[in-house]
Amino acid sequence: MRTKTWVGVAAVAVITVLLAVVLWPAPDPWARVHTVAIQPPDWERTDQVLRVPFMDGLTVTLGAKNVRIVADPQAADAVLVVQSVRVDLIELRLDSGELRGKMSATCVLIELRTGRSQVMDFHLELRGGTVRATLTARRFWEFWKRG
Repeated sequence: MRTKTWVGVAAVAVITVLLAVVLWPAPDPWARVHTVAIQPPDWERTDQVLRVPFMDGLTVTLGAKNVRIVADPQAADAVLVVQSVRVDLIELRLDSGELRGKMSATCVLIELRTGRSQVMDFHLELRGGTVRATLTARRFWEFWKRG
């Protein structure tokens, strides 16, 4: 084979590997989780009376999976630790009565049986009376999201 052919084959191989890495889906951190305890920032300063009614027993649908939130980490399959919260926008329009807001947070899901942890990104958007929330796992190559 000639040199041009080897260079072409090498370029195609490198591009194929890069595309596979970028497009490969992130692992599902919720695969073995049925119950989760949430540990917000400043957990020690949060009053137990205030947090239990809002967190215990709430069921959240993540895709096709139902995960129940429990107050006691001992009764959970995993703990979702909220590390940093950033409020991007809060806007109240007096003329239309519309409330808009955007918030994001960095979370770590720790599976208690295995000890494995997965960094996740939480995004919450409120617009026109509709709340949209996403919680996505980071891929290993998303280095620019590391803070």
